[in-house]
Amino acid sequence: MTKTRRERIRAATINEIKEIARQQMGESGAGALSLRAISREMGMSSPALYRYFASRDDLVTALLVDVYTAFADALEMARDGRLQGDHIGRFTAVACAYRDWAVASPQEYALIFGVPIPGYKAPSDVTSPIAARSMIVFLDVLVNAEKAGKADFSDSYVAITPAVAAQLQPWVDKLQFDGDIEILYTAMSNWSLMHGLVSLEIFGHFDLCITDVSSGELYRTEVAALAKRLSIQ
Repeated sequence: MTKTRRERIRAATINEIKEIARQQMGESGAGALSLRAISREMGMSSPALYRYFASRDDLVTALLVDVYTAFADALEMARDGRLQGDHIGRFTAVACAYRDWAVASPQEYALIFGVPIPGYKAPSDVTSPIAARSMIVFLDVLVNAEKAGKADFSDSYVAITPAVAAQLQPWVDKLQFDGDIEILYTAMSNWSLMHGLVSLEIFGHFDLCITDVSSGELYRTEVAALAKRLSIQ
């Protein structure tokens, strides 16, 4: 359906507000986000801006939705760029897309995986389903590899304890996962390893000893090691 002129103007204004908010966060961090500062930069009164976002938290939530969506879209595109039966290709593509997206969008990465914004509590009914999409992509790759007999998660089946299984139950509910809890454990543990490497790089902890190029090489080496350990073919 074609948007009316008023709808197009409103959409353009919302996009401008978000863009200035992203600039603010890039310069001073997400905690410094200010609707008043945004309204001044836009030449708009604060009450006028509140017609688009009633509070700072509403704006943060809108930004989170955008970022989580872009992140999951990148992982889905990487997965779907490989043939369905190419399990090792899909695993590697999704894992590398994780880092590629983070390196290309460090401020966005910091918004969803960095220090929590003081005083902000995300509305779980809005952000949780979208945040879960990225994990579901990775989980889907592992589930299909195991179903096809192209992976071996036996170490997870041996290692998982009833206590760990109980801790994972909220994730079972969040992801609406109906497979073996051991596969979810495998996904979570390996996702965490990938996340740790990316976070160390994005937040500057590799700067003293690793260049951008070698950091990428380290990450790809670790992804290959993960695939080998899981016997993904």
